[in-house]
Amino acid sequence: MGPELARDVAAECQVEVTREQLAAIEAGWDLTRRAALLDPPPASIEALGVLRRQGVRIGVLSNTHALELRSWEESPLVALVDVVAFSHEIGACKPHPLAYARVLARLGVAAGSAAYVGDGSSDELVGARSAGFGLVVLADEAASRWAPDDLPRLQAQADASVGSLTEIAELLDS
Repeated sequence: MGPELARDVAAECQVEVTREQLAAIEAGWDLTRRAALLDPPPASIEALGVLRRQGVRIGVLSNTHALELRSWEESPLVALVDVVAFSHEIGACKPHPLAYARVLARLGVAAGSAAYVGDGSSDELVGARSAGFGLVVLADEAASRWAPDDLPRLQAQADASVGSLTEIAELLDS
């Protein structure tokens, strides 16, 4: 959560937040994002490596702002993906069709021959379906962390669900 979002949430809740508190929120958010980018789960790294060795082109589409990506270039994920499309750079957020179109264009792939894998946040699965992705996959493990009560609804939006990224290669082979 960046300072703007923290400020907006505080205003909506009618809570006063000091400049120092906003700075602490930003620092905590930065540490969390840094850790996620610099130390992703080893199983995810392995799964992406398997997909790369199989010749699968991999794109990342993320609703972000510049503060969240200060550590992106240092991430081991950079070497494992072909293209990135960050919303603050491409001018569109999920679930807007333009966001999906931009990542597909960068990959040079038609939507119908592409698979979209996500945790269901930002209505991304509905957006991927509307954008014409041939396969829409819910990453259950990630979804269960942010929306455990919403899991059945999210699963219904997907063609398939996987417990972790390690199952993606098998799913694509079937």
